[in-house]
Amino acid sequence: MPARKRTPADAGALAAGLLVDACRPHAENSLRLAVVRDLALDLGRRLETLAGEDFAADSLVEAALACADLAILSACNLPSLPNGDRPLAAAAVHLAAGTTRALISLVESETGTLDETYAENTLRDARSAGWRADLALRQISD
Repeated sequence: MPARKRTPADAGALAAGLLVDACRPHAENSLRLAVVRDLALDLGRRLETLAGEDFAADSLVEAALACADLAILSACNLPSLPNGDRPLAAAAVHLAAGTTRALISLVESETGTLDETYAENTLRDARSAGWRADLALRQISD
Protein backbone atom coordinates (compact mmCIF):
# COMPACT_ATOMS: atom_id res chain seq x y z
CA MET A 1 0.00 0.00 0.00
CA PRO A 2 1.53 3.34 -0.99
CA ALA A 3 2.14 5.90 1.73
CA ARG A 4 -0.50 8.59 1.89
CA LYS A 5 0.34 12.11 0.93
CA ARG A 6 0.98 14.31 3.96
CA THR A 7 -0.87 17.57 4.37
CA PRO A 8 -0.49 20.40 6.86
CA ALA A 9 -3.60 18.98 8.55
CA ASP A 10 -1.23 16.42 10.08
CA ALA A 11 0.47 19.30 11.91
CA GLY A 12 -2.95 20.51 13.04
CA ALA A 13 -3.62 17.12 14.59
CA LEU A 14 -0.27 17.40 16.39
CA ALA A 15 -1.27 20.85 17.70
CA ALA A 16 -4.50 19.35 19.05
CA GLY A 17 -2.45 16.69 20.83
CA LEU A 18 -0.31 19.36 22.46
CA LEU A 19 -3.39 21.08 23.88
CA VAL A 20 -4.77 17.74 25.08
CA ASP A 21 -1.47 17.02 26.83
CA ALA A 22 -1.49 20.46 28.47
CA CYS A 23 -5.03 19.98 29.81
CA ARG A 24 -4.93 16.27 30.72
CA PRO A 25 -3.25 16.55 34.16
CA HIS A 26 -5.78 19.17 35.28
CA ALA A 27 -8.99 17.87 33.72
CA GLU A 28 -10.01 15.93 36.82
CA ASN A 29 -10.02 19.07 38.98
CA SER A 30 -11.22 21.59 36.40
CA LEU A 31 -14.43 21.18 34.43
CA ARG A 32 -13.26 23.92 32.07
CA LEU A 33 -10.00 22.14 31.24
CA ALA A 34 -11.86 18.83 30.88
CA VAL A 35 -14.12 20.45 28.27
CA VAL A 36 -11.14 22.06 26.52
CA ARG A 37 -9.36 18.70 26.46
CA ASP A 38 -12.44 17.01 24.96
CA LEU A 39 -12.85 19.74 22.34
CA ALA A 40 -9.17 19.43 21.42
CA LEU A 41 -9.56 15.65 21.12
CA ASP A 42 -12.53 16.14 18.78
CA LEU A 43 -10.65 18.68 16.66
CA GLY A 44 -7.64 16.36 16.55
CA ARG A 45 -9.77 13.46 15.30
CA ARG A 46 -11.37 15.72 12.70
CA LEU A 47 -7.96 16.90 11.52
CA GLU A 48 -6.62 13.35 11.35
CA THR A 49 -9.55 12.43 9.12
CA LEU A 50 -9.05 15.50 6.93
CA ALA A 51 -5.32 14.78 6.70
CA GLY A 52 -6.15 11.43 5.11
CA GLU A 53 -8.34 13.00 2.43
CA ASP A 54 -7.31 14.32 -0.93
CA PHE A 55 -6.08 17.81 -1.66
CA ALA A 56 -9.52 19.05 -2.69
CA ALA A 57 -10.19 22.69 -1.81
CA ASP A 58 -13.16 21.85 0.41
CA SER A 59 -11.14 19.42 2.54
CA LEU A 60 -8.28 21.89 2.81
CA VAL A 61 -10.50 24.80 3.83
CA GLU A 62 -12.30 22.62 6.36
CA ALA A 63 -8.93 21.70 7.87
CA ALA A 64 -7.90 25.40 7.91
CA LEU A 65 -11.11 26.29 9.75
CA ALA A 66 -10.55 23.47 12.26
CA CYS A 67 -6.96 24.64 12.87
CA ALA A 68 -8.16 28.21 13.37
CA ASP A 69 -10.73 26.92 15.89
CA LEU A 70 -7.95 25.05 17.65
CA ALA A 71 -5.71 28.13 17.76
CA ILE A 72 -8.53 30.19 19.31
CA LEU A 73 -9.41 27.41 21.78
CA SER A 74 -5.78 27.18 22.88
CA ALA A 75 -5.27 30.93 23.17
CA CYS A 76 -8.49 31.55 25.10
CA ASN A 77 -7.73 28.85 27.64
CA LEU A 78 -4.02 29.38 28.07
CA PRO A 79 -4.52 31.58 31.18
CA SER A 80 -6.55 28.78 32.84
CA LEU A 81 -3.58 26.42 32.77
CA PRO A 82 -0.94 26.27 35.49
CA ASN A 83 2.33 27.92 34.47
CA GLY A 84 4.08 24.61 33.82
CA ASP A 85 1.61 23.59 31.10
CA ARG A 86 1.18 26.97 29.42
CA PRO A 87 4.14 26.47 27.06
CA LEU A 88 2.44 23.41 25.53
CA ALA A 89 -0.78 25.37 24.98
CA ALA A 90 1.20 28.30 23.54
CA ALA A 91 2.97 25.89 21.18
CA ALA A 92 -0.46 24.58 20.16
CA VAL A 93 -1.56 28.14 19.31
CA HIS A 94 1.53 28.76 17.18
CA LEU A 95 1.42 25.39 15.45
CA ALA A 96 -2.33 25.58 14.74
CA ALA A 97 -2.05 29.16 13.45
CA GLY A 98 0.91 28.28 11.22
CA THR A 99 -0.92 25.23 9.95
CA THR A 100 -3.92 27.40 9.13
CA ARG A 101 -1.68 29.64 7.03
CA ALA A 102 -0.09 26.66 5.25
CA LEU A 103 -3.51 25.22 4.44
CA ILE A 104 -4.71 28.59 3.10
CA SER A 105 -1.82 28.54 0.61
CA LEU A 106 -2.97 25.16 -0.62
CA VAL A 107 -6.60 26.31 -0.79
CA GLU A 108 -5.58 29.30 -2.90
CA SER A 109 -3.71 27.03 -5.31
CA GLU A 110 -6.77 24.81 -5.73
CA THR A 111 -9.40 27.49 -6.30
CA GLY A 112 -8.31 28.16 -9.89
CA THR A 113 -10.02 24.96 -10.97
CA LEU A 114 -13.34 25.75 -9.24
CA ASP A 115 -16.50 27.44 -10.40
CA GLU A 116 -16.19 31.20 -9.81
CA THR A 117 -18.88 31.45 -7.11
CA TYR A 118 -17.64 28.33 -5.32
CA ALA A 119 -14.05 29.61 -5.48
CA GLU A 120 -15.15 32.96 -4.07
CA ASN A 121 -16.93 31.31 -1.13
CA THR A 122 -14.01 28.96 -0.51
CA LEU A 123 -11.56 31.86 -0.44
CA ARG A 124 -13.84 33.79 1.92
CA ASP A 125 -13.85 30.81 4.31
CA ALA A 126 -10.07 30.56 4.03
CA ARG A 127 -9.65 34.28 4.79
CA SER A 128 -11.93 33.85 7.81
CA ALA A 129 -9.73 31.03 9.08
CA GLY A 130 -6.64 33.19 8.59
CA TRP A 131 -8.18 36.10 10.44
CA ARG A 132 -9.08 33.88 13.41
CA ALA A 133 -5.61 32.30 13.48
CA ASP A 134 -4.04 35.77 13.49
CA LEU A 135 -6.38 36.82 16.31
CA ALA A 136 -5.25 33.84 18.40
CA LEU A 137 -1.61 34.81 17.90
CA ARG A 138 -2.28 38.44 18.81
CA GLN A 139 -4.16 37.30 21.91
CA ILE A 140 -1.17 35.45 23.33
CA SER A 141 1.39 38.06 22.34
CA ASP A 142 -0.33 40.83 24.32
